[in-house]
Amino acid sequence: MMRCIKVLMVPFGMVMSLLLGIACSDDGSAAQAGTTEIANLNPGTTLTTPVSVNSISSIETRRSILPAATLVQTADSQYGIWVTGQGVLNLEPDLALVNIGVETQAVSVEQARTKAANAMDSIIKAIKDNGLTDRDIKTVSFNIHPQYEFTEVSESGRRVHKQILIGYTVSNTASIKVRNLDNVGTIIDDVVNAGGDSTRINGITFTVEYPKPFMSQLREEAVEDAVSKAEHLARLSGVEVGTLVFISESDPGTSQQKNFGPEMGFARALSAPAMTSIRGGELELTLSVQTVFAIR
Repeated sequence: MMRCIKVLMVPFGMVMSLLLGIACSDDGSAAQAGTTEIANLNPGTTLTTPVSVNSISSIETRRSILPAATLVQTADSQYGIWVTGQGVLNLEPDLALVNIGVETQAVSVEQARTKAANAMDSIIKAIKDNGLTDRDIKTVSFNIHPQYEFTEVSESGRRVHKQILIGYTVSNTASIKVRNLDNVGTIIDDVVNAGGDSTRINGITFTVEYPKPFMSQLREEAVEDAVSKAEHLARLSGVEVGTLVFISESDPGTSQQKNFGPEMGFARALSAPAMTSIRGGELELTLSVQTVFAIR
């Protein structure tokens, strides 16, 4: 009577490997000790031979056949040590992006548009008088909105609320590049004087105009940070860090925003005799990498 034992490794949930003993004999009797054969089944393979759990003697026996790492290893994307590494550089900004604009109201669209156009033309002239060129001025948005007043009127003997058109609002905003940071306050004052009460100053962003020279250093720091974090997590978990299986770089952060409050959006908030003082301060340049390490 000839009997054999086939040990099959079946993927279970793409995470754990289950060793199944399938007894086969010429008379269908229970499996006995004999030849051992290892077979791998691909995901989706259907077993046509009945499987008896009793044919697996113990967990210890299964572990003696395959190493523990094989039992837990999987190709699933959630397996491994996931960490984010970050590189940081503190720099002095060399570029200010100032968001300026005008906003006007009038009974007709044409009147509001003309007032906005005249104010913006005066502002652009003042900007160019400070050394900026057309390449340093970019339109961000242009909008025309109707203005309504809600009032109560009498219709057919009933009091009803009605929306009445009372005029139009025109807004035009632009972003300007100022490379001489000491001149930012002067430019803002000149913009306010040129645009009058229609002027809007929406915010200032300080940045570096050419961040590429700093990218290599940031990447090195980010990857070193990721490796350090992965090794620390591995030590705490009692495992070892394996090979790097995934890495992705996020867009670097290079700016520092200074927003004015609502009251600073109007020209009268900036039209005091004193000069506007603007300081760029210190800029923090950051870059992050997402990494996944295998577990050994």
